[in-house]
Amino acid sequence: MSKPEKRRLESGKAVSAALRQYYKDLWENRPLAWSVVSSNPLNDMCGVLGIQVAYPENYACVCAAQHLSEKYCTIAEAHDYKPELCSYIRNNFGFLLDEGTEHPLGGLPEPDLLTTVSNACLNYLKWFDALRLHFDKPYVVINTPTRMSDEEPPDYYLEYMVREVEDAMAELEKISGNKATAQKLKETAHYSREQAKYWMGLLELNKAVPAPLNFSDLANLIFVPTSLSGTELGVDLLKQAHKEVEERVKNKIGAIPDERHRLILLNIPPWYRLGLSGLFAEKGCVFPFGDYTRYVWCTQDLDDSDPIEHFARKALAFGHTGYGSSCAETLYGSIEDRLAEDIKAYKIDGALVQINKSCKIMSTGVLDMATVMREKFGLPVVVLDADQADERFYADAEVQLRLDAFFEMIGEG
Repeated sequence: MSKPEKRRLESGKAVSAALRQYYKDLWENRPLAWSVVSSNPLNDMCGVLGIQVAYPENYACVCAAQHLSEKYCTIAEAHDYKPELCSYIRNNFGFLLDEGTEHPLGGLPEPDLLTTVSNACLNYLKWFDALRLHFDKPYVVINTPTRMSDEEPPDYYLEYMVREVEDAMAELEKISGNKATAQKLKETAHYSREQAKYWMGLLELNKAVPAPLNFSDLANLIFVPTSLSGTELGVDLLKQAHKEVEERVKNKIGAIPDERHRLILLNIPPWYRLGLSGLFAEKGCVFPFGDYTRYVWCTQDLDDSDPIEHFARKALAFGHTGYGSSCAETLYGSIEDRLAEDIKAYKIDGALVQINKSCKIMSTGVLDMATVMREKFGLPVVVLDADQADERFYADAEVQLRLDAFFEMIGEG
């Protein structure tokens, strides 16, 4: 069977160029913070103060895509970082401990400070505390309260977060030597909000048949809200992509030439096998959305009239219902009502579910979700065992065997 035509976004080229420039800027701009890509207002706040931000998580994805994460993970394990740790963490410390000088995109420069937030991955706090010990640099943390029920959180949640944001801003001002201006705060909060609106708009457009975007397109575009948050460039890139996707929908141009099946992807993809979507495209399968692209990043339109309150709400707004405190909470909350709604809206007729060795949080409840999709929604489901960045835990032969069985189920054998 001939491989289907690749219909890549023209706007994706601008995103790729921005990615390359971003890694160049890391070496030229100071001060430099290492941070996390969660719904993290500290990244926006750093931008307000002229602090350049680098993301070891995103860099681990780059290393995995270039098939180097396995090397870095092995180096980290040789220095007693346990293989049970997230592969992003092992990649990060393996990179730091590697005696070589050649690294993807030039590597990450040593930071001047470290920042993190407690609203998502359970590893963030210990990972960045270990980096603090490694570099002996200032460490700024925003703590987010845990939501205890499905009800709207009480007012004191927001009051607490406003104080957290104000205290963190004072720390960042002291470290950077700069003061946050009202104008810069207003601009950054506005760009943060606009990015979320365009991202949600892209996902809304992808409900069209045929789907104008495949998961590989979304995986490329996700760089913008995770690494260019609160910037005018980030808004421009997503605006450009949104306009192009609108044209695709208007002209009924799909991400793949012959769409016959619409699948949901659950979990973080194996970044070293992004070509996996091409195997599905050969069988007429497209991925209009996944939990990683729909339920994690930019899930709400947050008012930006008060910038400090916007940043506080952003820290609280992790997850699709808002005010979530963990990915596990987000995913469990989506098993029934939200998943049912999106399966219908996106016309989903199958699912690829990944058991991710590294990310226990994203994998919590994922088999329950697979069962719900099989038994309640009658969808064919394939389950793969893999890791988001450590290629050693991906077996091509086993994956192909499971995919062949799945393709038989959907009549594409």
